[in-house]
Amino acid sequence: MNSMSIVNVLCVLGFTAVSAYMDVRERRIPNKLTGLFFAAGLLFQVLVSVQQGPRSLVSPVLASIVSLVILGGMWIAGGVGAGDAKLMAGLGMWLGLQNTLYVMLGSLVMSLVLLLGLQLLRKMRVRTGVLLVPVRTPGKASGTKVHKGLKLKRGIPYAVGVCLSTWTFVAIRAILPALSQ
Repeated sequence: MNSMSIVNVLCVLGFTAVSAYMDVRERRIPNKLTGLFFAAGLLFQVLVSVQQGPRSLVSPVLASIVSLVILGGMWIAGGVGAGDAKLMAGLGMWLGLQNTLYVMLGSLVMSLVLLLGLQLLRKMRVRTGVLLVPVRTPGKASGTKVHKGLKLKRGIPYAVGVCLSTWTFVAIRAILPALSQ
């Protein structure tokens, strides 16, 4: 793995972890974070294109556009937040089109598994009366900020699924070459 690949992996893992943390804590991903993630990814790809040529910019730019279109549609339908769409666009800038599609599919699966698990735990709580999962409601009582206009809804922070999918994808990509040797 060359130094550019290491920078790419560390930035992707770091940004997805911070995004997941922010999404769990505040139920939103700040524009400053997604904007920085996207801008850093664009700068990284421009530096890569100096070595590999301008064609190397096509895949990351397409990945960002496709991510915005797909998750933007999900945002319009109320399935994810706008920050989630911007997070995936930034991730697309770092990963390129094919890898972004893998991570996007994985994040949908991870999020579905998390959602089903939380629903199961909620049902068990209703039946037994025992609190199995700590409940955090954004607001003063829990020590978290509530963004103006934030609509509290049931569900999960989608950035957690994105983070889990990204970390799993990176781990698999690191393990597979080692297994083939």
